[in-house]
Amino acid sequence: MPHPFFRRAGALALLGALLTPQAGALSDISVWAQEGVTAAQEAGLMPSSLEARSAKGEITRAEFCGIAVNAYKAVSGKAVFASGKKPFRDCDDPSVVAAYELGLVNGRGDGVFDPDASIERQDLCVMLYNILDAAGIDAPAIAGDACVEDYPDVPEIKDYAVNAMITMVDYTVVNGIAGNDQTTILAPDGTATREQAVIMASRFCSAFAEESDNTSDNTTDSWDDPDPDMTLPQTDEEKWALVYGASTEKYQTAEEAEANIVEVAVPVWRLQSDGTKTAGTAYIEVNRSLAPIVEDIFEEIFNGDEQFPIKNVGGYSWRTGEHSQGTAIDINWEENMEATINADGSLTPTTGSYWLPGEDPYSIPEGGDVYNAFISHGFLWGGNAWRSKRDYMHFSYFGT
Repeated sequence: MPHPFFRRAGALALLGALLTPQAGALSDISVWAQEGVTAAQEAGLMPSSLEARSAKGEITRAEFCGIAVNAYKAVSGKAVFASGKKPFRDCDDPSVVAAYELGLVNGRGDGVFDPDASIERQDLCVMLYNILDAAGIDAPAIAGDACVEDYPDVPEIKDYAVNAMITMVDYTVVNGIAGNDQTTILAPDGTATREQAVIMASRFCSAFAEESDNTSDNTTDSWDDPDPDMTLPQTDEEKWALVYGASTEKYQTAEEAEANIVEVAVPVWRLQSDGTKTAGTAYIEVNRSLAPIVEDIFEEIFNGDEQFPIKNVGGYSWRTGEHSQGTAIDINWEENMEATINADGSLTPTTGSYWLPGEDPYSIPEGGDVYNAFISHGFLWGGNAWRSKRDYMHFSYFGT
């Protein structure tokens, strides 16, 4: 499923009226950056790590990895699998791991990534430049209005970043900034704010989204489209056969599980702070056998009358339960709590804060579009599946 992205020519007209960022995005956005940040949000470039963070704060190395991975998805049209490997001893952020495995970023050495450090503008350009290589995209020199030689501080660019900065200036991904003497400089060793970083990524995708030859081998293989007349598995035995084939046991290691995980891109509604809803894209890692079913489920939710808004969604994670098999999905976890059932029937939250269907738009109502879509495709809901607890965010294929 290709990742939707607005090309530069149409973005301004489409987004001119959408100057209020979506819920869950950056906060305290500068007036000048509103339009660009909204474009980045609509394009699916904003990682969850930026939720409610100050747009004017400096972007960190780990945060920009999340943006870079999303930019890779946008320009390549391919999914990215964040494995359970840990190349760095000071960081296990899945976006950092994915960026490292794609070749977008390196560590500091000796197993250190330094995730909370600010990222220099030249290193930001290098990461974007590395996306082109990972996605198999050529970036020939162009005769545009911008030229790196126009900036007096070009000699300050480190050797490893020269080609990257030249390319990003040529394609107007990076612009100069005002120096102390009011001259316009590149400031290669300067830092970037979060709003500047996401806007640069958005410009990058506008420039290169349609140039990919889609030959990268860094993602999982595609799966066949389902037969529209296919009958969904009905019994537990049929479900097991679909997911595990002839095997008699579940995946026993992360490596075994990850060999059977793919990422799907699905349409979702995003709720903005002014109460309106706009279309977006979410990425979910799921079991390969269930990928077509999950796509169908989210298409059904998206096309439902409720236009149910999805703020966050998660699938595979190597931990207990069906998440380790890629057969469970959690939606809007803060507003759809997991809770133990007390002797008096009251609930004590263990994950998330509450469940208020009908009051909070992110809470999943029983019998609503989300519930009906999952149940009709063979999933069970943690909101009514067990006697010992409630897990309103949780849908699982085998009911665990």
